[in-house]
Amino acid sequence: MRYLISNQCRTIAKTIIKPDREFSFLAYLITGKVNVLIDTLPERFAPMLLEELADAIDEKPLDAVIMNHSEEDHSGALPAVLQKNPNVPVYCTENCRKRLSAVLPAADYRVVHTGDTIEMGEHRFSFIETPGLHWDDNMVTFWQAPRILFSNDLFGQYAAAEPPIDRDYPAGRLLEAAKEYYTKVFGPASSEEKQVVFEITKLPIQIIAPGHGLILKYNVQELRRLYEENGKG
Repeated sequence: MRYLISNQCRTIAKTIIKPDREFSFLAYLITGKVNVLIDTLPERFAPMLLEELADAIDEKPLDAVIMNHSEEDHSGALPAVLQKNPNVPVYCTENCRKRLSAVLPAADYRVVHTGDTIEMGEHRFSFIETPGLHWDDNMVTFWQAPRILFSNDLFGQYAAAEPPIDRDYPAGRLLEAAKEYYTKVFGPASSEEKQVVFEITKLPIQIIAPGHGLILKYNVQELRRLYEENGKG
């Protein structure tokens, strides 16, 4: 399913809502003079992703892909996306490039680093690498004008809703889902690796768009506090 989260941004989501389990996989499409896909979905959802992309941008091209992480639940549909859009550049970290190259050796990779800023049409993105949270190839992408953080695994939760936005989700339940996710995914990280969180939370974030769980519009400060408290060691 596709949901609008800002004037130029949609999430393409696959949600799983069962009595004993809630989870979601979230990719993002930014549209305008330049159309940018941020992360993809697991391979098994590639047909849905391609259909939603085609419907959203119609006959317009996909101009770039930003991959925050190479794990299959975020990159599994990338081969299908690049088969449909063979000349599209892929922006990612060096370690992410190494892993993706094993599957897609001919892709046009553009390696980015912490502090880099890239303009794509009217869109301006900056990047922060987050090695160890949770692989060594992770990064986050900050879309500057609307102040949206595409955080991939960071700030994720074991939660789901349709639409996948935190507006009507019980705040206490969301925080518990975020704590559970943090403990499982980031608990093994060292205190040194967790320090990058403070660099991220300094950003003027208005919306957090993670790869799993709910998009955070109303609980941004609560999740920031959770990560900062755990980052203090």
